[in-house]
Amino acid sequence: MSEVQNLSCCIDGLDDILGGFRKPSIILIAGTAGVGKTTMALQMLSNAAKKGEKTLYIPLTTETTGKEERLHSIYPFLDDNVMVYPISRPAAEKDPLSTLIDIGNVITSENPDRLVIDPITPIGFGFVEQERRRFFYTLDSMLKESNAFVMLTGELLEDQIHGNVASHLTDGIIYLSKENSGYHTAHKLRVLKMLGIEPESRAKCTAREYSYDVSSGGFTAYPRLIVESVDSLTETKIKSGNENFDLMLHGGMIAGNSVLIAGEPGTGKSIFGWHFLIEGLKNGENSILVTYNELPQQIIREAGKFGCDMQKYVDSGTLKFIHANPEDIHPDEHATRIKELVESMGATRLFVDGLINLEITFPDIIKLRGYLQRLTSYLKTKGVTSVITTEMSSQENDRIMSKDASFIVDTVVTVRQVVYSNEVKRYIRIIKCKGSKHALNMREYAISDTGIEINCDVIH
Repeated sequence: MSEVQNLSCCIDGLDDILGGFRKPSIILIAGTAGVGKTTMALQMLSNAAKKGEKTLYIPLTTETTGKEERLHSIYPFLDDNVMVYPISRPAAEKDPLSTLIDIGNVITSENPDRLVIDPITPIGFGFVEQERRRFFYTLDSMLKESNAFVMLTGELLEDQIHGNVASHLTDGIIYLSKENSGYHTAHKLRVLKMLGIEPESRAKCTAREYSYDVSSGGFTAYPRLIVESVDSLTETKIKSGNENFDLMLHGGMIAGNSVLIAGEPGTGKSIFGWHFLIEGLKNGENSILVTYNELPQQIIREAGKFGCDMQKYVDSGTLKFIHANPEDIHPDEHATRIKELVESMGATRLFVDGLINLEITFPDIIKLRGYLQRLTSYLKTKGVTSVITTEMSSQENDRIMSKDASFIVDTVVTVRQVVYSNEVKRYIRIIKCKGSKHALNMREYAISDTGIEINCDVIH
């Protein structure tokens, strides 16, 4: 047996979850049909082949002729250097011993660094349990002697895994599943066991559920945001882009804090966010604007009407947009995109316009709260000041729709409009502001061609 080596998972996001694979070892990827087991396996082999590793894919199939061409048509990302050796599935079910010899011969001749048998569960289907166990013990010995990293896929429900002999012979088990979640199908990845990694890392990855995506482009896992500990947080005040709002905050926003602005449609929430970004951009701060319903081109056009010239900052690369339809994106994927942009461009300001759009993808309120907590904590440790807008219902005593967010963020601001004798009046109020004194009274404001104009002759 050769010395244990650390390997990249060769799957986007999975190294961040597992810290890599170990070679030699055997990993079982379990789940029902259609959850992405084959896509995951082929993604790993393809990326490993591109790095120069010898890879072998052994599919159990009813169509051994033309199988490789069919695979390339279904999985366009499949690398040409992946060796494909199909085995007849009916033969494997009826005559597993011949299949065992066949697998052993191809492994010996190819001597792969990584190999996949997909799926393993039909082999020896007709055996009695004792013979089936003996067969799998022999297969296990043969695979371990190859010194390769081995991935087996199994067509198993979660409650069937531990009753299957293959699960007892593997070093790790990853379970894939899918469920309806809000407006889309949510793919979930769980690590049921994983030997050979650090105990602390193993405890973390086996205690959590992760999201993943399966598409024609391959398999991508989404690790949760890591909130790193920091020695201290800044109390530096920064300008919001509205001088009188800064007066209401007794000197401005605290850098790294999160601000929730809740109000009805037409109260100027987006305008406030645009000026917040422009203020930072003027001072050389890289910024990100997260939008859902409106396209970036629409926002650039509308913001220009209120004195916010975003296009020049987009052209210079200091302002970037993340535009996503809530029906097409999972929150963990969304958080990953935010993280990548924050770290790649060193952004210090973030504007999320329309939190309620993201919330519809969370049928579970507990998961929503956890997501918001991780996101705002991550931004704080990175020194990113964030402004987030959400809706407020005038029909329910001005109830903030994103109730959980109002408890999590540092500052909560409400903007509302009232009709007096056919005249609309708007009012702004700071409900809370952690770490800073703030005005307690409600102030009237107006929306003009230059943005939000707050009446702050006297601040209490």
